[in-house]
Amino acid sequence: MRLRPSRMPVTEKFTKFKDSERGSIEAGLTFIPTTAFFLLILQLVISSGFQIAEKVSLQNVVTRAALGDSQAAELFAAKNRVVRSESISLPGGGELILANSEVSTPRVTNVLAGNPRMKAEAIAIRE
Repeated sequence: MRLRPSRMPVTEKFTKFKDSERGSIEAGLTFIPTTAFFLLILQLVISSGFQIAEKVSLQNVVTRAALGDSQAAELFAAKNRVVRSESISLPGGGELILANSEVSTPRVTNVLAGNPRMKAEAIAIRE
């Protein structure tokens, strides 16, 4: 069985084709805000992951410093981190070690004006 070529005039074919594509521009325009929203959420997820990792790492360093390993704080200071530590002596003996760090997270998109920075704080008591 052979298919016969359509005997429809060209203008009717164009009209039919045009009607079948109705709404494609509007549907395409929804990809722009959807993509922007996806990139924003991706940036938030990556930033929160970096913040959690930074807090765990900083607490590890402060705990090691409280146990007597003073080199841990020196190894922790990387080129993209700013670490500030403070020791406060306690009245009953021992000292309180406080540490703050700030690290830059990777930027997924150029929507953000600057490079996002995450802050973390940790505390330990040396007896």
